[in-house]
Amino acid sequence: MSSVQHRLITCLQRRGNLGKSTVLAALAQYCDQRRVSWQGFDLDPDHRSLSRLFPESVSLRELGDEPEGEIIKLARVATEAPVTLFDPRAHVADTVLRGWDMIRFPQQFIAGGGRITSLVFPGDDLELLTDIDAIVTRMGGTIDYVVVRNPARQPRCRMFDGSQLETDLRQLGAVFLEIPTLLALARNHLAALETELGRGVTHVEAVANRELPLDGLVRLVIEDWVKTVFRRLDAVADQVLPAAYAAKIGRVDPMSSTEAPRITRGAKINRQNL
Repeated sequence: MSSVQHRLITCLQRRGNLGKSTVLAALAQYCDQRRVSWQGFDLDPDHRSLSRLFPESVSLRELGDEPEGEIIKLARVATEAPVTLFDPRAHVADTVLRGWDMIRFPQQFIAGGGRITSLVFPGDDLELLTDIDAIVTRMGGTIDYVVVRNPARQPRCRMFDGSQLETDLRQLGAVFLEIPTLLALARNHLAALETELGRGVTHVEAVANRELPLDGLVRLVIEDWVKTVFRRLDAVADQVLPAAYAAKIGRVDPMSSTEAPRITRGAKINRQNL
């Protein structure tokens, strides 16, 4: 979509504990590494995941007595940065959609060169898939979709794979992104480090800041995870970045990594002597 100048990325599902904050945090770090200016809004005052990690770039907002009004205010500033990350608390999705409906935000955003991307997290759960179906039916092609497979939270997606819902999403141009599982060893070390420092520590900082008291082997595990995630985000850049930035992916790759060579069983043996 060559006309896309702004991206607003969020998750419109009602269910919590899907890993949306992890993916949004990865997207924030990805934007920094790919030199894409971004802004963020954290609508989850209980967890504050995004604002804790990026206090200078993310604004923490609490929805008051008229939550739709706050959603409308945030919609009005979505064109102030190339990428806007929107981290709502679980069960706030209906409020977001009502606020958008009041001002026909998806259509207005498109008219201003913007495009909404909704992160979709499938799993083997009827309620979860029904929620996704409701979003797809309601929003249709007015937004883009990134189907996120997160084995750490939803190890199986058999009810989704090959379903009519998957077909509908593919027909709407959805792209698929699998987030690798970060070893518990690394997650625990990061959590302990954050407690020790009294602040959030991103994965990229854990890799790049050699002054942090972090075990060297754990740092290598995190670095491998970051490289894998960024490489996979590069593959779906058209759905998560404005067109001008997505077009540059592949020429500027500061944390690139090549895939491991494929080994063919029996390829190098001397079969003449068998």
